Amino acid sequence: MKVFITIVILAISSFVYSQHGHGSNGNHEKPAVWLDNGLGNIDHPVSTKNAEAQKYFNQGLAYLYAFNHAEGINSFKHAAELDPELAMAYWGISLGLGSNYNVTADASQLTEAYANLQKAIALAPKVTPAERAYIDALSKRYARDTSTDRQKLAVEYKTAMSELVRQYPDDLDAATLYAESMMNLRPWQLWSLDGKPAEGTLDILAVLEGVLKRNPNHTGANHYYIHAIEASPYPERGLAAANRLLGLAPNAGHLVHMPSHIYLRTGDHNDAKNSNELAIVADRKYIQRSGATGVYPLMYFNHNIHMLAASHANAGNYAGAARAASELALNVRPNVKMMPMLEMFMPYHLEVLVRFHKWDEVLKFPQPDADMKITNAFWRLARGLALKETGKIGDAEAELALLRGTIKSIPADAGLGNSSAHGVLKVADDLLSGEIALARGDKKAGIDALKRAVAAEDLVNYNEPPDWDIPVREWLGRALMRNAQYAEAESVFRSEIAKHPRNGRALFGLAESLAKQGKNTSAELVRKEFEAAWKDSDQKLSVEVFSGKSPR
Repeated sequence: MKVFITIVILAISSFVYSQHGHGSNGNHEKPAVWLDNGLGNIDHPVSTKNAEAQKYFNQGLAYLYAFNHAEGINSFKHAAELDPELAMAYWGISLGLGSNYNVTADASQLTEAYANLQKAIALAPKVTPAERAYIDALSKRYARDTSTDRQKLAVEYKTAMSELVRQYPDDLDAATLYAESMMNLRPWQLWSLDGKPAEGTLDILAVLEGVLKRNPNHTGANHYYIHAIEASPYPERGLAAANRLLGLAPNAGHLVHMPSHIYLRTGDHNDAKNSNELAIVADRKYIQRSGATGVYPLMYFNHNIHMLAASHANAGNYAGAARAASELALNVRPNVKMMPMLEMFMPYHLEVLVRFHKWDEVLKFPQPDADMKITNAFWRLARGLALKETGKIGDAEAELALLRGTIKSIPADAGLGNSSAHGVLKVADDLLSGEIALARGDKKAGIDALKRAVAAEDLVNYNEPPDWDIPVREWLGRALMRNAQYAEAESVFRSEIAKHPRNGRALFGLAESLAKQGKNTSAELVRKEFEAAWKDSDQKLSVEVFSGKSPR
């Protein structure tokens, strides 16, 4: 997974600080600054007699905790303008310019980070021993030569932060940043696909749990805890942090959005919807006021909309899912050529149409730009399924051939979200080939292909929303039901519900599979679960979905 993340984030990293007035070349207009009282209650006293400089330092740290690193740097720079002797302001700039959980710094940012760290070091004789310890720890993270082994430096920084925490056990910011230093050693790789913690993951959780026990409202600790637990087999452990974080920093859109990473994992789709709706409002206000450009409005803001669409889709609300997916594509399409990794958002409207079996809409959907090969592959998949579902099997087979040709044209190292594009599209190939085989009457070949699609889906790396968001077990369960393999269908639907709790489609299928086996009491209990999960839906599921051709 790391290779694909690195390819993406190295490509976008030059935008992070060169946009919104944070470039190192000084060619940009100075960005507007203001104190925002909606970022939480971060308060880390530093050596300054200027009260405004202290406020801007606190705000800079709050923005870093909220993953708005460019705005955090902006606040730290203003703190340094207010008090040029404030060593910790330069420490903050240097920290913000480094790599983080989502973005790998490029050489220019590392050069600027090193330069600001030298300013902090030069002023260090005027600071407290604790501040000096922060500066000394950060000095392990950077080298004058930007080609120095980054992972080695990151490990040394982690070790130094561990010592800082040992020296100052009551400093909760030190502990939170120590946890982050461990997370950044293996971003998005804290848990294996089979639910085992990576090296250091349990230490991260322990440190953050210690912070939250002493200060449950620490925005950084709540944020990082959600990231540290979301891909685990027990995401419900993050519910308390999610519920708190929702209201802690109402103007920090990314923090308002973060609870949805847990809510989607626990099947609380309405809560996920609400979280992202609030985040979208907050980020719109921020972007309009700040004039921010680059990564935050293009990636983080659109991520909110992506998650909103997924929340609606999981709840069975087609109108909401289609509306959000359409807005997402509208926002992203003009910028894909400038920032190609934005294509990760483009297939989602097609995924929504497929998930809701909107075959007429699929066949009317215009072909994506030829440069967007991954999106074209999803378009071919959607068309193939639509043609198959409308009885045009030969045309569906032609789309399968075109899908395979499109996949071959995609570079082997291309990524999609946190995953290999080829790994994701292997699911598409097996799903479409399986459905075509079933339509041809070859039940064994069709079911075998769908089982391969399930296996391929299970190899897609963790992300929210999933990099492949058309759960194949729904399709396999349907095929098994149509083949009167009710017990096996039950097992498949149960596996899907274990993976995606409160999946209404899977609950519906499970209830039907139980009823077909005469397990009427269990079927009735599951139907009640389905009704609760599907209460916000604008789509009706029918028995025919599992016994014959029917839209849903």
